Amino acid sequence: MFVMNFRVEEYDDAFNPVRLVPIEMKGIMFEGSVANGDRVRASGRMRSGTLRVKKLHNLTTGADVSAKSYSKIGCAVFLVFVVCMAVFVIVASKIQP
Repeated sequence: MFVMNFRVEEYDDAFNPVRLVPIEMKGIMFEGSVANGDRVRASGRMRSGTLRVKKLHNLTTGADVSAKSYSKIGCAVFLVFVVCMAVFVIVASKIQP
């Protein structure tokens, strides 16, 4: 799992800087890019003073930036497959003379 951390300046309606917001994105792969000076729109969950997002929009380039991760269904199918294979190996080793 990879982590992308950066900070974004938040501005009020009069374009005065209000605060710096730390942002964190976690995933196995990232699609899109963000560079210093880019304007972004992000939403997510605030935890321990950090905004955790899965996707944001780069207003400067028009690109969507997202963190890709394994799906829960895919992980469950893989786990069931591994358990079935383990059971098959155990049963097969008991049957052989």
